[in-house]
Amino acid sequence: MYERNDEGDGSGVRETRSGVSPLLIAFIVLAVLAVVFVLQNGERADISFLFFDVGASVWVAIAIAIGVGIVLDRLLLAWWHRRRRDR
Repeated sequence: MYERNDEGDGSGVRETRSGVSPLLIAFIVLAVLAVVFVLQNGERADISFLFFDVGASVWVAIAIAIGVGIVLDRLLLAWWHRRRRDR
């Protein structure tokens, strides 16, 4: 739950919100979607990369691909910021 108090527009009226946080709702929805995704993609697949051949669940392969993408994004972003800072 969260509560937000704003002073408003200076009229002296305070707005108070209480209830379930939108971030908590988004987290729960994404967690449910992740569980459904894992349950629907449990079959095994053969994965070949360079000289590696591995059998893994489809969801594991997709999760690894997403993780590698995130790492590459972070590295590229760090390089870009360093490049712009050094100018």
